[in-house]
Amino acid sequence: MHTRSTRALLFHQIQSTLLFIKSAIRQSSRIVKCGSRGMTTTSKGNKALKASVNSLFMLSVFVLYLICLVFGFPSLLPYSFGLFFLLTSPKVKREPGENGTSLTDDELVSMSVRELNQHLRGLSKEEIAQLKQRRRTLKNRGYAASCRVKRVTQKEELEKQKAELQQEVEKLASENASMKVELDVLRSKYEALQSFARTVARSPVPAARGAITPIIVPGKVAATSVITIVKSKTEARS
Repeated sequence: MHTRSTRALLFHQIQSTLLFIKSAIRQSSRIVKCGSRGMTTTSKGNKALKASVNSLFMLSVFVLYLICLVFGFPSLLPYSFGLFFLLTSPKVKREPGENGTSLTDDELVSMSVRELNQHLRGLSKEEIAQLKQRRRTLKNRGYAASCRVKRVTQKEELEKQKAELQQEVEKLASENASMKVELDVLRSKYEALQSFARTVARSPVPAARGAITPIIVPGKVAATSVITIVKSKTEARS
């Protein structure tokens, strides 16, 4: 019983030591990252640093595994594996700008300014400038493409309207020509009637022998006609 408690205490001390090593490694990596932000260190150096830190920690866990085997802790081996997966899990949040340069074009264009600023954290000035220039280029390219599509669509619509208006103009021109021909015909008829009226006015019809030429007075046309007819019948009887 005393041996078990000693082993458990030893394992607890080893676990505490590994946790302390892990926290120290995290603090050192954060200090290096904060210092690298003011310098010209690229994200490749940060990635290499993280890889070395993870390798060192995995080596420490492997040492724990060997200690369990050497000192006879077979029952504690599952706990060592659990500790391995627990401590190697991604507890340290990934820097938002760590994989900022690996963004696709669609992701880079569709993300908001706030998301872009989050992805730019941890990058160098050169990478930030390149990423912003890439986003600007993609956005300008998208605007140009949309403008081209809009221009083509408007051109097709205007051509369609032009064809419809051209047909309407041709139809109105045809109607105007037919109305002009009809107007010329009516004008010629009017001129012919005027000429005939002048001819009739210049050459009056001679009256019959012995007949009295009636004087046409407006409002008395019917009476004059009756008188003329009666006189003609009287002369015929005599």
